[in-house]
Amino acid sequence: MSSSYQNRQQRWIKWVMSLKRLWEFAWKGGLTLLIPLLLMIGWYAWHASKFDLSETSRMPERTVLLDRNGIEIGTIHGANRRLVEFEEIPTFLKICLFAREDARFMDHEGVDFWGLARATLRNAKDLDFTQGASTLSMQLARNTFDLREKKSLNRKFLEIAITYRIESKFSKSEILTAYLNRIYFGSGFNGIEEASLNYFGRPTSRLTKGQCALLVGIIRAPHACSPWRNLEGAVRQRDEVLDRLITTEVISPEQADAIKSQTLDLRNPNAGDLETDHGTRVLRRPLEIVLNETQITTGGLEVITSIDFQLQRKLEKLVQETSIPDGCQMASIAIDPRNGDLLGVVGCREKKPTGFNRALDSHRDLGPLMIEPLIGTIALERGHLPIVGNPVATGRQLQAQDAIQLLKRFGFEGTFGKGEDLYRGTLSVSPLELAIAYATLLQNGSRPTPVFVRELIQKERTLFSRPAASFPAFADHSRLKKIPDFISGLSLPGTDHWAASLSPEKVIVVWIGYDNPKPFNLSPRESQRLKADLLQIAR
Repeated sequence: MSSSYQNRQQRWIKWVMSLKRLWEFAWKGGLTLLIPLLLMIGWYAWHASKFDLSETSRMPERTVLLDRNGIEIGTIHGANRRLVEFEEIPTFLKICLFAREDARFMDHEGVDFWGLARATLRNAKDLDFTQGASTLSMQLARNTFDLREKKSLNRKFLEIAITYRIESKFSKSEILTAYLNRIYFGSGFNGIEEASLNYFGRPTSRLTKGQCALLVGIIRAPHACSPWRNLEGAVRQRDEVLDRLITTEVISPEQADAIKSQTLDLRNPNAGDLETDHGTRVLRRPLEIVLNETQITTGGLEVITSIDFQLQRKLEKLVQETSIPDGCQMASIAIDPRNGDLLGVVGCREKKPTGFNRALDSHRDLGPLMIEPLIGTIALERGHLPIVGNPVATGRQLQAQDAIQLLKRFGFEGTFGKGEDLYRGTLSVSPLELAIAYATLLQNGSRPTPVFVRELIQKERTLFSRPAASFPAFADHSRLKKIPDFISGLSLPGTDHWAASLSPEKVIVVWIGYDNPKPFNLSPRESQRLKADLLQIAR
């Protein structure tokens, strides 16, 4: 065997051995890199497993208040949101959303690695985390679990881990629906349905193409580009979405121009507001008895109230437009004497009420004219004849302590005057208590229970229904048949003016006075106008 052949053989063996050593080095080096990588993946997977994925579709939804006829009169909410189903989302809105936020949404498994690679290169170039490359699924994870710390690799890796869990548990349609229901659209509106109803006065299912493009456009800057705050900026975002559809050949330039020329039909922020702050504040009270604050503000409840929206508006107008001295306050309440339904309530002159509601919380003296029919009923209960026009003379036939006990059966809980002062109307009552007392007269002694909420519904399941309507407080006194349709009068110091209209369907009580009592007088003209207005409302 020649020496040259032996030399070639030895070089071959050395080359093979060098490859072996190189392979061993690469294998060991790969393991050195792979083990930390696997540990990191395991740590983030473990950390992500601690998040409850059911929170993705379980989101706070506002409580809606409806009047007795189904008219929405207000909301109670922490997050102002109404949920929409996948079938209600317009196809064009989905097309706009994919083009703008996540073109490969239907193809990737939560993370778009091509987009992530582009963003990583851009971030490396900028030496900052300026590009996020977040898919819709990643945005849903971030918004659901409040991963809002400053952009960092730690947050991004955790987002990715949670996103993979979301993608493995939910379908694409469920993810898309949860995303649109959760994200913020500016002006206090959470979710696509709330934004659609408030910005455009229509549900998501009936949005025009231009409206779809605008709502998708403002997602990245909902506060700065809210159409109520910055219409020009919102329109610019709409146009960018449509231009993106042109670039991706989804629509033609002519189609985009046609959509841009459509009228947006944007609602005025102050127009068409059916909410009544007076009614909404009052209706929190019965809800707080049976529910906690979280259930009230985020439970997505539908509350069918006893309020009559049209009557409520009339009472608000009456209280705000009656001419009374500066600094004087006014309150009014209306109930249905047949069942105790609260038909309307106004607790102050201001359009935006505070927590103190004078119709429910303020207790003031009645005066002789307002208490006379009540003292007459008590006299009949004890077998005496009322002396018309003279409640003091009627009261002298009674034992004062006995009269107080019977007045409590009307529902009064305030301070009672001593001796004959009681029969002069020295009795501290609220407008609600007086309305209930007069309703008891109209119902021949059957005292109605005040009803604020008729039914409480959550996801088509009834949680609460109205209590018993009334219970007997007095015997049926057929001799007390002549009950006036209007009563008005002053408390004896002249500090409180009361008025009430009484009919079989409505009892309306009005109180006028200063919070710190001092005498005043309504002009005869204003008194007549108040009487006429009350009788008109009562019809």
